[in-house]
Amino acid sequence: MKVKLFSIDNPFGKKGKNQLDFENEINEWLEKNPSIKVISTNESTSWGSSDHHKWFISVWYEEGT
Repeated sequence: MKVKLFSIDNPFGKKGKNQLDFENEINEWLEKNPSIKVISTNESTSWGSSDHHKWFISVWYEEGT
């Protein structure tokens, strides 16, 4: 099993544009890797100062044939 970690700073900034960019990044990775089988996904956040937030998505997967 392998893991791919995605992260973004200030996910709620730019009136939702950061979220859309983040979704696009994950979806593009999935499209470029059609042979993987996603086993699990997890989300976590880090809330630092009022100006710095970080959002993490981990995708646990197996490579298919």
